[in-house]
Amino acid sequence: MTGSVALDIIIGLVFIYLLYSLLTSLIAEIIATNLGLRARNLHSALCRMLDEEEVVSLVKNRDTSGLVNQLYEHPEIKSLAPNRFFSKPSSIPSDTFARALVDTLKTGHERQNFNDIKKGIKSYKLPASVEGYLLNLAENKDQETIGFSKAVEKWFDNTMYNATEWYKRNMQIMLFLIGLLLAWVFNVDTISISQKLAVDKDARDQLVQLASSHIQNRSFQSQLDSSGTINSAEHAQYKAKMDSLVSIKNELIRSIDQAQNVIGGGTWLPDTLWLGQHGIYPSSIASSLLPHTKTQKKQDKYYLRFSSGDRIHYAVYMLFHNIAGYLITAIALSLGAPFWFDVLNRVMKLRSAIAVKNK
Repeated sequence: MTGSVALDIIIGLVFIYLLYSLLTSLIAEIIATNLGLRARNLHSALCRMLDEEEVVSLVKNRDTSGLVNQLYEHPEIKSLAPNRFFSKPSSIPSDTFARALVDTLKTGHERQNFNDIKKGIKSYKLPASVEGYLLNLAENKDQETIGFSKAVEKWFDNTMYNATEWYKRNMQIMLFLIGLLLAWVFNVDTISISQKLAVDKDARDQLVQLASSHIQNRSFQSQLDSSGTINSAEHAQYKAKMDSLVSIKNELIRSIDQAQNVIGGGTWLPDTLWLGQHGIYPSSIASSLLPHTKTQKKQDKYYLRFSSGDRIHYAVYMLFHNIAGYLITAIALSLGAPFWFDVLNRVMKLRSAIAVKNK
């Protein structure tokens, strides 16, 4: 033991953030997979690149010139889409894009003549700045298709770098919103949890022990990338990926159940609560926010029974009463599981070092 209450409180909070940020990332990945958000983000980036459309990553952008849609119909790009349901790829290699663009611009011309690229550029209703940029690339590459293709690859790579940042930004907003919902549903109130850990030594010890076990078994960490979302193979089958995510979810829920036994239950009331001599059981229920209901007696024990309306009433009251703690939790969860896994590793090493020093 380290004797440091503050350090154990930090470990407990970080461990809770890690568990729920994993669940947040899992839900976000399921949403992104089912809605094809990576493919939509790529489409938005190409519209921004070739049509100068404003980037809105989570909705489909317009293709005003028709060039983007023509590119998606090119065999090399069309073959990257996994199936008819997900008809657009979520990523395109830069050399593939360059070849597809050159072929598309040459369509309807003599193909052997490099000047056909210039004719193709002018045949699409591209914005003046995009058309001028492409014509300049064509002029500056000494009439060589290979040189033009390399310049397009570099332009595409730069665009994809920005597209990745746009996607991360939108995903972080999604993580925050999902995190806020989970904080409310599971009653993960950072302020209340901190107060409980400050006075409850058993709760601190249990969370530290769970955190230590989790560090030794990195079963979830291998599934995560640096952006805080679950990794996925580009051409993996949809069903296989969903099965994998569900498996991770089931294992994660078991860990969350263990943590919930320490920090208390969620915001959804059970059908009945036992009314004992020392108050309501379980003690994690905020008795001051309970709706008024009749007491029932059964086998010399008193119970409070709640209707669906009572449970909704309690959940809404909990949201407004603990909104500050839920917001802190949501902000923490939006930082992503890799961040909290790294923090947990560091504080656990610090705790071990202090324990060794105090011996």
